[in-house]
Amino acid sequence: MIILWIVIIHKIKHNKIMAEEHYDKETIDSKLMIDHDYDGIKELDNPPPAWLMIIFYGTIIWSVFYVFYYHVFYDDSNLPDDLRIYGAQVDEYNQEIKEAQANMPKSTFDEKNVAFLDDETSLANGMATYQKSCDACHGAASIGPDLTDDYWIHGASATEMFDVVKNGATGKGVMPNFKSQLSNKQIQEVVSYIHYKMKGAETANNKGPEGEKHE
Repeated sequence: MIILWIVIIHKIKHNKIMAEEHYDKETIDSKLMIDHDYDGIKELDNPPPAWLMIIFYGTIIWSVFYVFYYHVFYDDSNLPDDLRIYGAQVDEYNQEIKEAQANMPKSTFDEKNVAFLDDETSLANGMATYQKSCDACHGAASIGPDLTDDYWIHGASATEMFDVVKNGATGKGVMPNFKSQLSNKQIQEVVSYIHYKMKGAETANNKGPEGEKHE
């Protein structure tokens, strides 16, 4: 009813000047003209059609009822059985995920105390990783430092080499990180391969010694 009265009043105002007699377009425009202009541009008091105003005011009133019904007074106990069952299954699934995450074995790898691996399996795995992920820069392309000499920019211990491969390096000897591409085990294997198998080996890298010497 409120919407109807608003529309009626709005329509009466619009039609008032045309209710008693017929006007030509120029007369109608002069009656509808709003008494202000900007830079010679004038504006007609020509309201939107009634159907559009009904939709406009209706959506405002509907939104108020919607907010209160679904966000203030909503009672999910009235949901159909299939929706309540589905909601319970979702809650159960989320709880299982939380429990599984809580029960996942914690990593015991100590990144601050890494040791070189000298078994043949680890060294073979390290060689494969080196050829796949490292040789493109540290080999013939000579983008990265030569890894076959005794000179190291960021240190030559297992822990230092592990940190550079995993987290990358900036400044001199800049290097991207591989923490999203290689596991801790793979990084440990590849630095072990470099330490045990590459020192003194023939290489196509022509950059020459860089950094400090480490025996």
